[in-house]
Amino acid sequence: MEYTNHMTGEEYNRLREAVDWRPITSGQAERGLKNTTFLVVAREEGQAIAMGRVLFDFGYTAYIGDVIVTPEYQGQGIGKRIVEKLMESVMNMAESDERIMFILGAAKGKEGFYEKLGFERRPNDFSGYGMTMWKKK
Repeated sequence: MEYTNHMTGEEYNRLREAVDWRPITSGQAERGLKNTTFLVVAREEGQAIAMGRVLFDFGYTAYIGDVIVTPEYQGQGIGKRIVEKLMESVMNMAESDERIMFILGAAKGKEGFYEKLGFERRPNDFSGYGMTMWKKK
């Protein structure tokens, strides 16, 4: 298993398709990857089999998005390693004594995976519901 920090929009869409996520245009895929702060791609024999990315404001907010592991590779610790590598990249940018808030939207049914990594469901005693909105032009 090799971990890299680059992938093509085509590879990205192939991974999205593998886990039945809504398709996006090739332009969206390319722009999204280009503007990603940190990207981790797991490769087996050169082929992208998993990925995750983070958008970081270099202040205190880091949004983890698109953690995808193709079904045949799930349950092998690859997703966990990707999330750890992403968080490590962000924490390496923080100054001493700074705290970073990691935010993500778990795919339905994958909440337990993130809880094992220390994430908490929302709502909880401190935080309200996570919210999303999709708009089409």
